[in-house]
Amino acid sequence: MQTPAVVRTITPVIAGGIISFFAARGVQVDGIGRDYLASGLTIVITAAYYLIPLVLESRWPKIGVLLGSTARPMYPGRHRRASPSPATATSDSSGRTAVDRQLPLK
Repeated sequence: MQTPAVVRTITPVIAGGIISFFAARGVQVDGIGRDYLASGLTIVITAAYYLIPLVLESRWPKIGVLLGSTARPMYPGRHRRASPSPATATSDSSGRTAVDRQLPLK
Protein backbone atom coordinates (compact mmCIF):
# COMPACT_ATOMS: atom_id res chain seq x y z
CA MET A 1 0.00 0.00 0.00
CA GLN A 2 1.27 3.44 -0.90
CA THR A 3 1.05 5.29 2.43
CA PRO A 4 1.68 8.83 1.07
CA ALA A 5 -1.07 8.37 -1.52
CA VAL A 6 -3.61 7.22 1.06
CA VAL A 7 -2.71 10.00 3.50
CA ARG A 8 -2.75 12.64 0.76
CA THR A 9 -6.22 11.47 -0.30
CA ILE A 10 -7.87 11.10 3.09
CA THR A 11 -6.48 14.29 4.68
CA PRO A 12 -8.33 16.68 2.29
CA VAL A 13 -11.55 14.70 2.71
CA ILE A 14 -11.41 14.99 6.50
CA ALA A 15 -10.35 18.65 6.37
CA GLY A 16 -13.07 19.46 3.82
CA GLY A 17 -15.73 17.85 6.00
CA ILE A 18 -14.61 19.68 9.13
CA ILE A 19 -14.25 23.05 7.41
CA SER A 20 -17.63 22.78 5.69
CA PHE A 21 -19.28 21.72 8.98
CA PHE A 22 -18.09 24.90 10.68
CA ALA A 23 -18.73 27.07 7.60
CA ALA A 24 -22.38 25.96 7.45
CA ARG A 25 -23.03 26.40 11.19
CA GLY A 26 -24.26 29.99 10.89
CA VAL A 27 -26.34 29.44 7.75
CA GLN A 28 -30.08 29.00 8.31
CA VAL A 29 -31.66 26.88 5.57
CA ASP A 30 -34.74 24.76 6.16
CA GLY A 31 -35.61 21.32 4.87
CA ILE A 32 -33.75 19.51 2.15
CA GLY A 33 -31.89 22.68 1.16
CA ARG A 34 -29.70 22.21 4.23
CA ASP A 35 -28.61 18.78 2.96
CA TYR A 36 -27.87 20.13 -0.52
CA LEU A 37 -25.93 23.04 0.96
CA ALA A 38 -23.88 20.78 3.23
CA SER A 39 -23.11 18.33 0.43
CA GLY A 40 -22.22 21.00 -2.10
CA LEU A 41 -20.11 22.92 0.38
CA THR A 42 -18.23 19.77 1.38
CA ILE A 43 -17.48 18.88 -2.23
CA VAL A 44 -16.25 22.37 -3.13
CA ILE A 45 -14.13 22.82 0.01
CA THR A 46 -12.64 19.33 -0.23
CA ALA A 47 -11.71 19.84 -3.89
CA ALA A 48 -10.18 23.24 -3.13
CA TYR A 49 -8.31 21.88 -0.11
CA TYR A 50 -6.79 19.17 -2.31
CA LEU A 51 -6.13 21.09 -5.54
CA ILE A 52 -4.73 24.36 -4.18
CA PRO A 53 -1.89 22.77 -2.15
CA LEU A 54 -1.27 20.27 -4.97
CA VAL A 55 -0.70 23.07 -7.48
CA LEU A 56 1.31 25.24 -5.08
CA GLU A 57 3.43 22.27 -4.03
CA SER A 58 5.33 22.33 -7.32
CA ARG A 59 6.68 25.77 -6.38
CA TRP A 60 6.83 25.37 -2.58
CA PRO A 61 7.29 21.67 -1.67
CA LYS A 62 6.68 22.24 2.06
CA ILE A 63 3.03 23.09 1.32
CA GLY A 64 2.53 19.34 0.85
CA VAL A 65 2.24 19.11 4.63
CA LEU A 66 -1.33 20.44 4.22
CA LEU A 67 -2.08 17.21 2.38
CA GLY A 68 -0.74 15.16 5.29
CA SER A 69 2.64 14.31 3.80
CA THR A 70 5.35 16.11 1.84
CA ALA A 71 6.29 12.81 0.15
CA ARG A 72 4.80 12.61 -3.31
CA PRO A 73 3.38 9.18 -4.14
CA MET A 74 5.34 6.95 -6.51
CA TYR A 75 3.78 4.12 -8.46
CA PRO A 76 6.67 1.95 -9.69
CA GLY A 77 6.00 -0.53 -12.43
CA ARG A 78 2.55 0.72 -13.29
CA HIS A 79 3.45 2.67 -16.41
CA ARG A 80 4.20 1.15 -19.77
CA ARG A 81 7.27 2.38 -21.53
CA ALA A 82 6.60 4.28 -24.69
CA SER A 83 7.93 2.58 -27.77
CA PRO A 84 10.51 4.64 -29.60
CA SER A 85 9.23 6.62 -32.52
CA PRO A 86 10.95 5.93 -35.84
CA ALA A 87 12.45 9.43 -35.76
CA THR A 88 14.25 8.81 -32.46
CA ALA A 89 14.92 5.08 -32.78
CA THR A 90 18.55 4.02 -32.78
CA SER A 91 19.83 1.69 -35.43
CA ASP A 92 22.19 -1.27 -35.17
CA SER A 93 25.20 -2.00 -37.41
CA SER A 94 22.92 -3.18 -40.22
CA GLY A 95 21.03 0.12 -40.22
CA ARG A 96 17.79 -1.43 -38.95
CA THR A 97 15.94 0.39 -36.18
CA ALA A 98 14.39 -1.24 -33.12
CA VAL A 99 11.00 -1.01 -34.82
CA ASP A 100 12.36 -2.83 -37.91
CA ARG A 101 13.82 -5.67 -35.81
CA GLN A 102 10.47 -6.65 -34.30
CA LEU A 103 8.92 -9.91 -35.34
CA PRO A 104 6.12 -9.65 -37.89
CA LEU A 105 2.59 -10.11 -36.66
CA LYS A 106 0.85 -13.33 -37.70
